[in-house]
Amino acid sequence: MTRKEYLLSQKKRGIHLMGVFPAQYPREILWALNVLPAEIWDPPLQATTASAHLQSYICSIVQSGLELILQGKTDFLDAFLFPHTCDSIQNMASVIFDYIGAQKPCYFFYHPKAPYGAAAREFYRQQLGDLADSLSKQFGPLDPIVLKEKVEQGQHIAHLIEELYQMRARGALGLSNVNFYDLIRRGEYLFPDDWAPELEKQAKQQEEAENFRVPILLSGVLPNPVDLLQLLDDLRVLVAHDDLLNGSRRLIVPGNDFKDPFEQLTESYFSMPPCSTRGSSVARRRDYLFKLIETSGARGVIFNIVKFCEPEWFDIPNLQESLKERGIPSLVLDTELNQGFSGQMATRVEAFIETLDRS
Repeated sequence: MTRKEYLLSQKKRGIHLMGVFPAQYPREILWALNVLPAEIWDPPLQATTASAHLQSYICSIVQSGLELILQGKTDFLDAFLFPHTCDSIQNMASVIFDYIGAQKPCYFFYHPKAPYGAAAREFYRQQLGDLADSLSKQFGPLDPIVLKEKVEQGQHIAHLIEELYQMRARGALGLSNVNFYDLIRRGEYLFPDDWAPELEKQAKQQEEAENFRVPILLSGVLPNPVDLLQLLDDLRVLVAHDDLLNGSRRLIVPGNDFKDPFEQLTESYFSMPPCSTRGSSVARRRDYLFKLIETSGARGVIFNIVKFCEPEWFDIPNLQESLKERGIPSLVLDTELNQGFSGQMATRVEAFIETLDRS
């Protein structure tokens, strides 16, 4: 079943559908309101009309997302949610809400940026409440008991994903790079009742990974293009861990069982790894990368960065320099969504892997 077929099947069951732009948002609140979030990252289409509404230097995630709306391919959705991930997504929200006039409700979620303190936690807790109140006006009242159940389910899923990451790092996960990220990315549109069993099934399968040449760490926003993952599979390279915005950077640390589900969600947000879109310092991201490299045994880092992704590009030079000081090779790829993986890029990746293989 395709992504769209799944979403439409849920809509027939009476479930509301919400288009959500990347990346951090309290999906448990949506689940509790019988709303299925459909994340909009990299729809498979070429931007043709969106450029008339955006600057030429806007990243392709924003361009593709706006194009999806302009082409009417989101008409079956009931609403949109725009987290304040970056200025480009926030500006796109203004374009859609104020100028294009989307004929459906648009919700906004503002999460605090680092450094964090008591005021940041209070602000985030207030944002959760405000979002829940706003959504309740369209989708009905929020049952606190159901919310607590969904928060617990989110914690369970986080535990399963962390277990899968650990299995992969020690070579006990019999999934290719392509299949691993396909499984992880299903959470971008599946209800937890459908996603959790898939994760549980995979976590129970202790399979020895196929013989691989070298483990690496993949960093950036998306693991796309899939061509890169397929190339790494063909080269027998294991992505032993990642520092991806839609990957490990969204992993929460399952913590204490708070009586108030909003407090649990607040704790979860501040437990997530450092990220450029949350204003984390380069020093924290550097230390996080070093930790992932140490625990996964990765021998090099590939930064797969979407062109014009300002939050990421601000960090890359310093992160590369820190890796170089530690003697850890790195490679930076500047990519566009839905434009394929050029032969030149493939050659660069192959040469990089050869270097790691000989070291």
